[in-house]
Amino acid sequence: MMKKITAILLSICLLLGCTACADAPAPQKPTLQSDIQYVKSDEPYEYGSDAVYIAKDASGQLIPFAIGPLDGYSYVCLPNGVEFTVEKVPYASPFNDLGERYKYDTYIHEIAARELLTGFEDGSFRPEKELTRAEMAAAFAKLFRLPQSDSPSCFADIPETHWAKAYIMALVDLGVFAKGETFLPDEAVTREQLVAMLFRMLSDMGRIAPADDEADFSKQKDLDAVSDYAKLAYKALTQSGYHLPVELVDHDFMDTADDELFWHPQKPVTRAECCEYLYQFIRTFFYKNAPAIRRETAPELEIPVLDGSTSTYAITQNIYNAYYQNSGNHPDLPKSHSKTVASYKRLVDGEVEMIFVPDAGEEVLRYAEEKNVKLKFIPIANEALIFFTGAKNPVDNITAEQLHDIYVNNGITNWKPLGGEDAVLAAYCRNTDSGSHAQMEQFILNGKEINADIARERTSIMMSTILTEVDDHNRTHDGSYALGYSLYYYYLVTSSVLGPLDLKLLSIDGVAPTEETISDGTYPFTTNYYAVIRDGENNPKVDAFAELMQGEFGQLIAAQSGLGVKRVY
Repeated sequence: MMKKITAILLSICLLLGCTACADAPAPQKPTLQSDIQYVKSDEPYEYGSDAVYIAKDASGQLIPFAIGPLDGYSYVCLPNGVEFTVEKVPYASPFNDLGERYKYDTYIHEIAARELLTGFEDGSFRPEKELTRAEMAAAFAKLFRLPQSDSPSCFADIPETHWAKAYIMALVDLGVFAKGETFLPDEAVTREQLVAMLFRMLSDMGRIAPADDEADFSKQKDLDAVSDYAKLAYKALTQSGYHLPVELVDHDFMDTADDELFWHPQKPVTRAECCEYLYQFIRTFFYKNAPAIRRETAPELEIPVLDGSTSTYAITQNIYNAYYQNSGNHPDLPKSHSKTVASYKRLVDGEVEMIFVPDAGEEVLRYAEEKNVKLKFIPIANEALIFFTGAKNPVDNITAEQLHDIYVNNGITNWKPLGGEDAVLAAYCRNTDSGSHAQMEQFILNGKEINADIARERTSIMMSTILTEVDDHNRTHDGSYALGYSLYYYYLVTSSVLGPLDLKLLSIDGVAPTEETISDGTYPFTTNYYAVIRDGENNPKVDAFAELMQGEFGQLIAAQSGLGVKRVY
């Protein structure tokens, strides 16, 4: 992957600079600043307001690469220790040609106030004029505060007196532009050139992750139209959540599934579009990179090393959010959970200090016993094993005994014995290292295994896919209804995220799974989510945090995570 990045950066240099020319020894290469500082702000940011927030260093020079306030803080990209101030400045547009369309354009006011794109001698801004290569060079050099270069121009069409010469050569010194015979300063900048330029800058800062080769870009209908040198830039920036110039074709306002996105990579960029692009970049950059700041209201206790099941990742996220502003950028926040069985094993092996999981399955208990480790289970939230089928299936209830017969013996393969239609019963199951399988072991299997035919033909390897696979089966198989299982609160959250699913929950032995029946324990397959730690070890930090999770703090976290609150305080 690093070879691919190096290759594309070289391609960008060549594209933006043309053929190499011979010349004097190159000056010492400058570096891009990547430190981020912040200051507390007393007022909230109001998007679309009639003011802009301007950052300046101690000498009064503008710091264009800044934002504020975001959730109570203003941020600047500036070396640590360098003093700066942030002030709110009312819009006072000097431009005489914005008209009604651009008069209140936030992006133009923001970028002009930062002096990244300025007006012309006649007082105009010319928002619909195509951005030139010289203007792009000046905007990027000023945004990243590159010192204006006194290197002699190596381009025949950039004389020493050219207004953008010092900015262009600053980018040559940085290695963004290759030295060449011509620069073509008045040539229009295309969308893909702007995207590639930004990718190059972020790469030099070490602030962009490589693109995932397995990522799905099926919604982007003109990826093939992107030049080879810019493809990696488009993919990496899209995956990292950056705004790119794009046109949306929305075929159905109520359904995003058939949306189509077109980048039109060779389309020239206007000055107004560049303003939007640059400001969106600045805003996204600080959302993604602003340091985690400990909240004044955070508990004094240190957070242990956490892990857990897929369904409890929101618990870990909300714990960090309770402790830190910009919690998603905290280096200790895991990017995901390791799933149920894997997290149990990591706890047993001492790789993590606390996990959030449903009950342990037999495999986990054997593993802990083999390692001579005792586990302590601390209930923090209600949960339940639930079963679901197609909404049009007339069967509303099923018994624990029938479920055992279905999943262990494959003994019921038609809905008619259950009071339904003469229709095929297609039972779906989960993989054996999942949390819901552990609940099946506890409530249904009674020491047996999932029937081999069911496991071979209809195993869903992800928590979310068992919902979609049961739903898809019902849609595509006439005369058949599928049966699946999951955890109650995960089912509620996931089904709402996935969109309309034609499913319904089944009652068990006459009791429907609801907030009330799960809370009072009348639903037969009621269980808990637990905070699990290694028992009998002298670890005051972990013990204190476990106590915190049993109190009001833990219950608030459970509620924020969409789980059933277990009143234990």
